[in-house]
Amino acid sequence: MVPVTVPAAGTNQEPQGLNLIHTLGCKGCHIIQGDGSALGPDLTQIGSRMTAARIQALLIAPASIREKYMPDYKSVNTEDLEIISNYLYQLR
Repeated sequence: MVPVTVPAAGTNQEPQGLNLIHTLGCKGCHIIQGDGSALGPDLTQIGSRMTAARIQALLIAPASIREKYMPDYKSVNTEDLEIISNYLYQLR
C-alpha cells in the first residue's frame, strides 16, 4: 500500500480534488455532495468510513472491495491519487 500524507489542518485540496474527480469521471457513477450518479456508492461521507490510505488503495485496486465495474486508477500518478484520497477523506 502506498503511504498517504494527510494535509495539515487548514490545507484545502478541495479545488484540486474536485477537478481530478471531474476529469476522471467519478461522478458518472458516484454521488459526491449531492452531485453525480447513483450507479455506485455515494461518496459524500466516505471519510467517516475509511482512512485516506484505504481510499487510495481502493482507487488502485477496486476489486478488493468487490467493485467489478469500477476502473482501477493505477495509471494516475501518486500525487494525484493522494489529492483525490485526501479530498474524499475530508468528506465526513
